[in-house]
Amino acid sequence: MPRLKRRPPEPAPEPEDEPVVGTPAAVPWALGDLLRDGPAPLADRPGSEGFSVTLVLGPGTDTPRAAGIPPELLGALRAEGITPHVVTAAELEEDAPPAAAAAPAADPLAAADVVLAAGWPAAPAVLTAPGLRARAVLATAEPAPLAELGWASGVPVLGPAWLGGGLPAGADAAYVPKPVHRREDLVLVHGEEPFGLLAAAEVAQRRDDLSFAVTGVRPDLALPFPFLGVDPGPEALAHAFASATVALAPAVRGWRPAAIAMLACGQAVVAPDDAASRAALGDAASFARGPLAAADAVEAFLADPDYALRAERARAGFALVPGGWSATAAALAAALRAL
Repeated sequence: MPRLKRRPPEPAPEPEDEPVVGTPAAVPWALGDLLRDGPAPLADRPGSEGFSVTLVLGPGTDTPRAAGIPPELLGALRAEGITPHVVTAAELEEDAPPAAAAAPAADPLAAADVVLAAGWPAAPAVLTAPGLRARAVLATAEPAPLAELGWASGVPVLGPAWLGGGLPAGADAAYVPKPVHRREDLVLVHGEEPFGLLAAAEVAQRRDDLSFAVTGVRPDLALPFPFLGVDPGPEALAHAFASATVALAPAVRGWRPAAIAMLACGQAVVAPDDAASRAALGDAASFARGPLAAADAVEAFLADPDYALRAERARAGFALVPGGWSATAAALAAALRAL
C-alpha cells in the first residue's frame, strides 16, 4: 500500500502538546524561597473595576505557547473581556525591588486583580510574590516539581479535568465533523507511542482486510505493517479523524490532546486506561490497559452492529467537546472573576 507524500510541517500546532524529548527542565529557583519561607500572604483588598490579570511564565519560556497554553484559548478569553498581561521570569527578576525596599505595593505583580502562574514551573515565583489579591495556576502538562513536599497543595488550579481543574474541554476550530465518507475498513493511529502502534500491529496481524492511517509522526517512520501517511496540519488531521472507523489515541496530556480533537470530529476512540484519559474522555471513548486489549476494543468497533456503539460514543464526544475554545474561555473567565 503506497504511503502518501508529506508537506513540510506547518506552523499551526497539532493536537498532542508535549515537551521535546531530551530537553532538561528549567529549575524554578524560587521554589527554594517557597520551601524555606512559605507562600506570601494575600492582600485583603477588593478587585478593581477593570479586572486585570497577569500571567507569569516559568523559567526558560518566553511566550504562553512555549509554556503549553494555547494562544486560541487566550484569544477566546479576550472575547470575554480579559486580556492577560504576560510577564516572563526574566522580566520579573529585573523588576524585583531591592530586598530592603520590598513592600506589597512595590511588587510589579501587586497591581493585578489575579496573578496566574503559567503552569507549575512558574508557581513558586507567584506564590512568593508579595501583595497579591488573588493567585492561581493555569495548568499545563508540566507537573509540579517536588510536589511530594506538599507546597502545591491548596493552590487553585484552572484547567481541564485531566490537568487538575474543572474547565470544559476545548478544540481548535479545524476539528469539527467533515462532509467526508467514513471508511469502514480504516483504522487510524496518532503518534509514535507504543500503546497505539503495538495495538495497530496486532490488529494488522488479526485482520488482512483493513487499511491503516498514521498521523502525527516523523516523515521517515517505518512500521511493520503497511500504512497511509497523513500530511501535518489541523485540516489534514481533521479530515483523517473524520474518515476512519476507529482511532487509537495516545496518552492525554496538555490542553489539546489528540483524543479530544478526535472526539470533536466524531471519531470513535480507543485510549489508554489511565486516570488522565478517563478524566478527559469520560464515557465518550473505550479504554484499554495495553496493546492487546486495545486491539480487542478496535475490533469491537469494527464489528459494531448497525453502528450503534459508534453513534453512542459520537454523541457523547460531541457533548463533551462542543468545539472551539469559547466555552472553555467563558468558564475560565468566570473562575478568574470568582477568585
